[in-house]
Amino acid sequence: MSVDLNKVVYFLADGNFTRIVLENKMILTCGIGLIKMEELLAQQISRNPDSLLVRAGKSHIVNLEKIILVNVLKQQVLLAGESGQTFSIKVSREAAKGLKQLIAKTRITK
Repeated sequence: MSVDLNKVVYFLADGNFTRIVLENKMILTCGIGLIKMEELLAQQISRNPDSLLVRAGKSHIVNLEKIILVNVLKQQVLLAGESGQTFSIKVSREAAKGLKQLIAKTRITK
């Protein structure tokens, strides 16, 4: 299966599977766990450094470019696709804090 990483909003752990959520709200299911998916993505990202995928807690890998709001108190991340579709995910407080700091760093350096 081949997926354009720029169209991915986030990856979600689902037991031994990974759900891949795309901008058009299509959800693909992959027969590998999130840890293995993270390893495969690391290989892809090394070949495509423009991709900004980052682990957000135990259950998610998110596309930093799609994040529009991180609410640490509510432990919620709001993401958006290019056509304005919105996605909301719950993450741990620590993951939310980490994402907020990472976003601040990446947006400052751009």
